[in-house]
Amino acid sequence: MNNKTFDWNSRDPLFDEVVAYARGNQRLTASGISEKFCIGFERANRIIRQIEESGVLTAKEKDNERIQD
Repeated sequence: MNNKTFDWNSRDPLFDEVVAYARGNQRLTASGISEKFCIGFERANRIIRQIEESGVLTAKEKDNERIQD
């Protein structure tokens, strides 16, 4: 379920790639994204926030698992 108020034009250039990566992993962490995509931890955190705000993935549940659409 996508959030209609999310500004899709302002998302990070790696947004779609990280979403594809996230769909294949139950654990999505900033450190994992940082390592996989060779980006800084803060940028990885921003991408996770964007993914949550977009409604593509939910906020983390217990043990860092995320419910995926």
